[in-house]
Amino acid sequence: MTQRLAAAILALPLLASAAAVAQDQPILLPTRDVAVTFRLTGSNQQPGPIHAAWSASQRSLRVDNSSAPGWLLVQQQSQRAFMVMPQGLVMRLPAAPDIAKMLDNPQAQGRVTRGGRRTIAGYQCTDWQIERRDGKGGIACITPDGVLLRAQQTGRRELLEATEVAYGRQDPARFQLPQGAPQIDLPSNLSGLRLPGG
Repeated sequence: MTQRLAAAILALPLLASAAAVAQDQPILLPTRDVAVTFRLTGSNQQPGPIHAAWSASQRSLRVDNSSAPGWLLVQQQSQRAFMVMPQGLVMRLPAAPDIAKMLDNPQAQGRVTRGGRRTIAGYQCTDWQIERRDGKGGIACITPDGVLLRAQQTGRRELLEATEVAYGRQDPARFQLPQGAPQIDLPSNLSGLRLPGG
């Protein structure tokens, strides 16, 4: 469940690390600090609000969810993900190919097609159909400055949608792993992050 909820945030917004010229392709990483509250519907186990925060200076994403055993940190530059438990224990998620794919150019994985526009949580976004060759594509509604507001994977009922967006400086300390905390690697058979229901 932890990996599935995390991936609902990660799988679509982190498919690329750079913007394409003239918006022929979406910007899929926020260009400035932002905090977004999401609601996930269509899941067998309905979680509470999912809080995601992006630090542009640290190129890091933090996800807090009351249904998860800890908070998630994804470091874009190192392409690593960590789950930080309340006791201070840090679990290193496997350096799986899926994480690298999330941080790669979507054009290298398949076709990206522009769709219509929506207004979600008071902000305009554009739907982008991402058709990955591995079948794990979907539709992501993304603002012009790279903030994910809505996402649904192909063939899944689960829908992730923003309910609140707040631009503003994020505290860098919230994107740091606890100093001196013990770290363990999750078993390699827990490879990759999957969307809900996967």
